[in-house]
Amino acid sequence: MVPDYFLVSLSNRENLELCMKHNLAGFTSSINGLWTFFDIDVGDHISFLYGARVRNLYKVVGKAAYRNAEKLPPWPSITFRSGKTYYFPFRLFLKPEREFDEPMVRQNSHMSPRICF
Repeated sequence: MVPDYFLVSLSNRENLELCMKHNLAGFTSSINGLWTFFDIDVGDHISFLYGARVRNLYKVVGKAAYRNAEKLPPWPSITFRSGKTYYFPFRLFLKPEREFDEPMVRQNSHMSPRICF
């Protein structure tokens, strides 16, 4: 089976730093977090996307879903204006494969950017 590759988008620099420091990816207790957790399998590869930059390559070496994740480090819970609070019960354990910090888009020196409608 050929592993899949995923870009995991992060909402802020603090979350990016926590993911890289702990070699973890965490997904919220939302339906989207659950779907993402189920889509990514052990053996797949991920990179982190933040600020239009792609950072590092990791191999997924384990998965876990925790009950009562309200105080589970390293991510704090997120509470929205609506009052709904999300935690990070869905975790991927990662093995670093390669370090890099690359922009998602590069302008070639011999080409000018084009806008198509």
